[in-house]
Amino acid sequence: MTNAEVVAELERERDRRVLSIQSHVVHGYAGNKCSVFPLQLHGFEVDAINSVQFSNHAGYETVKGQKLTEKELEDLYEGLTANKINNYTHVLTGYCGNVTFLQKIADVVKDLKQKDPETKFVCDPVMGDNGRYYTPKELMPVYRDLIIPLADVLTPNAFELGELTGSPIETEEDCLKAVGELHAKGVKTIVVTSGVTGAQTQESLRCYASVQGSDCYRFTFPRLMGQFVGTGDVFASLLVVWLDELNGDISEAVKKVLSSLQCLIRKTSDYAQLQVDTNSRAMCELRLIQSRKELLWPPSCDKIHVEKVGK
Repeated sequence: MTNAEVVAELERERDRRVLSIQSHVVHGYAGNKCSVFPLQLHGFEVDAINSVQFSNHAGYETVKGQKLTEKELEDLYEGLTANKINNYTHVLTGYCGNVTFLQKIADVVKDLKQKDPETKFVCDPVMGDNGRYYTPKELMPVYRDLIIPLADVLTPNAFELGELTGSPIETEEDCLKAVGELHAKGVKTIVVTSGVTGAQTQESLRCYASVQGSDCYRFTFPRLMGQFVGTGDVFASLLVVWLDELNGDISEAVKKVLSSLQCLIRKTSDYAQLQVDTNSRAMCELRLIQSRKELLWPPSCDKIHVEKVGK
């Protein structure tokens, strides 16, 4: 890009405002700390509600902090409503720690959609990964019965997809069948972000994206060294950006998201390896700020392969 094009992009006005209801950490990156910055970088206004406020993410030895209650969420939303400032083009949700809070999120989304049916609800149904829950199991039926019917875009990993549909997801065939079941419940766009073990190798990972009544895509990309907290939150926020920018073109949107994430993870992994002698979780925090150029302008990446797959 030329300097003039860079300046023009940075000065471009975007009439977009996101209500982001996710976790928050004081130090490091998870939840809203991962999602708000990429959205703002792309010119989206963001109103953030923190479902929890913790000192740091759960990868550390000690975690301290507070959890927002459903009554406190209700109070915040009532304040927005009373002042007639509950005007959103998008709602983005992530980690939620208890059933009643998640039920109240459903009430908020219903009210916003009744006010403006064009409001897009992007839901990351955070429950667990790698075969285990790290949230209460009681959240699952709330996601399945209340949240999913409201969602325009859903971004589960394979474990979460399996829990929501009642069948374990081990192969590509399992994945596509389960995606079809969620489409039947009304979710227009589904991106399975990770964890289809039978479709992965030691060198590569895969994710899948599908639009109801249209094509389904398989994305194959390099497996990078390390496991880092917050990558799913970055994924969801960038997906909001690129689906909006590309008018719902799921193939190109997910490719751009993956391109930015590959750069972010590689930069984080390289830094963590250089600091390996310190043996500290703090050295493994996402290099989010240091990757702002790649978050804003995803580089072309010939290592991300996109193919159509049958449903």
